[in-house]
Amino acid sequence: MPKWNKADRPDLSPEGMYEVALRLADKTLSEDPALVKKLQKSPVILQFRYKDEERWGVGVMPLLTINTYTDPIGIIPGTTDLTPDIQMTMEAFSAHLFWMEKLNVLNAITRGHIKTKGPIPKAMRLLPLLKPFYKNYRLVLAEVGRDDLLAFPPD
Repeated sequence: MPKWNKADRPDLSPEGMYEVALRLADKTLSEDPALVKKLQKSPVILQFRYKDEERWGVGVMPLLTINTYTDPIGIIPGTTDLTPDIQMTMEAFSAHLFWMEKLNVLNAITRGHIKTKGPIPKAMRLLPLLKPFYKNYRLVLAEVGRDDLLAFPPD
């Protein structure tokens, strides 16, 4: 049982989410060319669809698409003509928990917290490559002054 309540989560707008995501991708991919090559060896178009009906309203669903077929890797906020190989739909806060290393993706998929379309085993094989993103997520939150997100959920 968590020691926190979802209603107590810090607010993050779709625009703020895009800012954090783009900074995270830029920081991590620019610092680690070996990681870029590893990601490109498993080419995929992965699309994340985020929702927060309580705060953003029904039907507001920011998209973030990652295209590892391209060089440089494409990080596309918003709508795109690309057809994703894998699509993952989740509460925006579930994404925050994931990057804070407080969400088990497989459990979240099994419990329906993350809805998926496409070859999930392919996505699961990418998980070990994400370690540099976890560290940088915390650094980016600090850079943009989101200490509230860094502190939530409490340990």
